[in-house]
Amino acid sequence: MSDDHEDDERLRAAWAAYRAADPGEGERKARAFLADHADNGLGWYALACCLERQGCHGQADICFRHANRAKVAPQSAPYRASWRRFNQLVERARDALTPDLRTALDEIELVLTDYAEPDLLADFEDAEILGLFVGHERGERVEAEDPTPPRIHLFRRAHEHSCREADEFAHEVKRTLWHEFGHYLGYGEDGIAKLGLE
Repeated sequence: MSDDHEDDERLRAAWAAYRAADPGEGERKARAFLADHADNGLGWYALACCLERQGCHGQADICFRHANRAKVAPQSAPYRASWRRFNQLVERARDALTPDLRTALDEIELVLTDYAEPDLLADFEDAEILGLFVGHERGERVEAEDPTPPRIHLFRRAHEHSCREADEFAHEVKRTLWHEFGHYLGYGEDGIAKLGLE
């Protein structure tokens, strides 16, 4: 049996591969960890996420259940939401804004995907993020040679992994959209809270 440091390294390597959009390598690292620690929920959860990202949803759900029942570091199973439901909740969050804020949000391209591309995670340590604003803040002077529109990215799987029930999922989607929108408006973390966009 390997020592704790090596175990941590194998799990970190599994999540690093997941972040890098190489879930097959992440699966191999997670399985290597679980070969020595079959009762560890963190290992089962990492394996489940890597399988899910490869489209092996049935196997992933079995591993999520193992993670939930694990004797060591059990992990709650994620909440599942269809792509249609995810889109509906984003639209509902948009409609809950005041008319003037909805108009401002229409200036932004919303990008809804299951996973963040590796380049979007470059400034983060976490394996997943819920959302991200990319681009120029509203009111910033934009050079003509930079036609990139402001974008808010929202990631369905990260929201699923962070939530356990329907109401929590709906709240988190709304909170993420509003939070990233606040960054577009030029607010920092404290300003977003004061604006009521949390």
